[in-house]
Amino acid sequence: MTAFARTEQAAPFGTLQVEIRSVNQRYLEPHFRLHESLRDLEPVLREALRTRLARGKVECSVRFESADTAQAPAVNVQRLKEIADALAAIQQQVPSAVPTTLALLNQPA
Repeated sequence: MTAFARTEQAAPFGTLQVEIRSVNQRYLEPHFRLHESLRDLEPVLREALRTRLARGKVECSVRFESADTAQAPAVNVQRLKEIADALAAIQQQVPSAVPTTLALLNQPA
């Protein structure tokens, strides 16, 4: 049993490329090279191979190229002014309190 396959799929979020190579071997020996963001899939892929193959050295490589479609975050100027005013009011009422801007940004709107 010797085999090779490669496929590529493009989507709005990026491109996924999968390459599988196998050679004859007495026992099933799967090896995976996965993109960092896909490493959690290794147990699922390993089990999928075991249900379909009984033997062979199988190398599976998965590459992912993200599409740089992420938009820059928008700044809500009005909300930013409200946060700055709240920070100033807190410091005026309680001079010993030193709230951080990051802590205020984590508060619900």
